[in-house]
Amino acid sequence: MKTRFSFLAMFALISLGIVLTTSCNDDDEDVAANKVKTEVMTAFQEMYPNVNAMWEVERGMYKAEFYSNGCEVEAWYQMDGTWVMTVTDLHVSMLPAAVADRVKTDYPDRYIDDCDLVEKPTEKYYQLELDKQGAADIYVKISENGDILP
Repeated sequence: MKTRFSFLAMFALISLGIVLTTSCNDDDEDVAANKVKTEVMTAFQEMYPNVNAMWEVERGMYKAEFYSNGCEVEAWYQMDGTWVMTVTDLHVSMLPAAVADRVKTDYPDRYIDDCDLVEKPTEKYYQLELDKQGAADIYVKISENGDILP
């Protein structure tokens, strides 16, 4: 009886694992560059000439992923080719002094675990993930001149 119970429990766990791993969808779909809409590709090439990118459709938008100056970059476009934003994953050493100084002043017990430069049509800021061992991460938006943004 104990063996049968163990078998059923193992079967249930394996089945649950299969269901969970096959049903998780991160809502992105790889797209070949030659299948990207012309208006999107034109807008991308105007902003980033001579760049080869990997393309996905995610959250109903096109996302181009590529490297620039050693940094991973994502450029997001609406389906009609309108640029939404560009997110550049930066090394901490690339942050402007005003941003780094603000973190040191306002969060002296934290370190920068991740930093992104986010550029949108009407704004530009640094999105930082601040860590501290044993505490929840803090996410902060800071302008180029060191102002904390909402």
